[in-house]
Amino acid sequence: MAKPNPIGLAVEAARRGNLTAFASLVEVTQDMAYAVAWQVLRQESDARDVVQEAYISAFKRLAELLEPDAFAGWLRRIVVATSLNLRRRRRAVWVSLGDHVAPPILDDDEQSWTEEQQRQLARALLTLSEEERRVCELHYHGRWTMERLARRADVDVTAMRKRMQRVRDKLRKEIEMDEHRILGNHSVPRDLPLSITELLARPRLVDLPENPVGAVLAVLRSAFAEFSVIDLAEDVDIEAARHRLGGDAVYIDHAKLQRIEGQRVLRYDLSLPLLLTVRWTGAPQRLTVAGKAYRREIESATHLEAFHQLELFAIDDRSALDLWWFAGRILDAVDRALPRWEVRLTPTDYPMCKRAWSLDVLAGGQWMEIMAWGEYADWVLHALGADPERQIAVGAGFGLERVAALRYAIDDIRKISTATVA
Repeated sequence: MAKPNPIGLAVEAARRGNLTAFASLVEVTQDMAYAVAWQVLRQESDARDVVQEAYISAFKRLAELLEPDAFAGWLRRIVVATSLNLRRRRRAVWVSLGDHVAPPILDDDEQSWTEEQQRQLARALLTLSEEERRVCELHYHGRWTMERLARRADVDVTAMRKRMQRVRDKLRKEIEMDEHRILGNHSVPRDLPLSITELLARPRLVDLPENPVGAVLAVLRSAFAEFSVIDLAEDVDIEAARHRLGGDAVYIDHAKLQRIEGQRVLRYDLSLPLLLTVRWTGAPQRLTVAGKAYRREIESATHLEAFHQLELFAIDDRSALDLWWFAGRILDAVDRALPRWEVRLTPTDYPMCKRAWSLDVLAGGQWMEIMAWGEYADWVLHALGADPERQIAVGAGFGLERVAALRYAIDDIRKISTATVA
């Protein structure tokens, strides 16, 4: 049997007028409260005044707190609101309201985050497990209710609320640790450059079925139902990849690589990390993976630094796998996503392919590339342990934001992350 939460017990006692119990709440939350106030106000005396005012307000409003165990997050919201009120009263004198952003609260009332708040959450999100991040993204970005999350996880709503509360607590703890480091004038240690953590922390739109990217992915994958879904590492060691494959697989300008350190980079497409994970074992393989890829770009209506791709891969004996069969499947998938759109196939060069084509669609009187596919070169097959005389490997990559923008008439791919499919 789970032990009662001491925070919840103290809140219940404080509601009955027990000042000692409320003092214990102050003791365990005052560092967090001051850190939050200081982060908004950036002045010690104002932060202390705000914290005192916030605690007085919290004591008067304890009856409004529906979940006693959630006192810290509830208090955090009061501190932020009180801090912002003070800033608004004084902004004409000493600060612009846009100079600093309020820390994210992380509760059911907070439906979206500003870009600055998302940057604060970046490091915290990366401390979660993959499933915890997925739940967060479905709830906050996908707007899934607790009831729907519970059905997905096959648990009751109460269990899902508790699970979500544990996730929020982990996020708050990481954010508060950063706040304390700021207060102590310590530099915040980062295992990765901040720009990298921000990109990694952006939501995986392929996991959100109501998002245009998630919806398009489901349509495209329906044309390849027999392909097994896999996942891949977010980073690649370029030097190790060259050694493993025996050739240079970097076909983009090296200045566009999102470098972590040394030869480690965030994956710039899904082809290379996929090839590094497969090997010919004598049995046919049909694989598909979807996720983010990363490139240094000036973000615009047509380019993102973190975008989503669908990758397809097949390897088999030449008697069982044909390049033109694969091309037919691709055309079927495109027609499912963009029914009756005019398409154009153009031969192209990819360093890992002996033959390759890009596929463009006619949009607004202009041709737009949405995917490419090809037959892998002999040296790639050798690296996979296959015999080019007997086996063949083919691959394809779709730009999911581009397909989604066309399918749902979205004029700026930067809007896709917050869009929903009716």
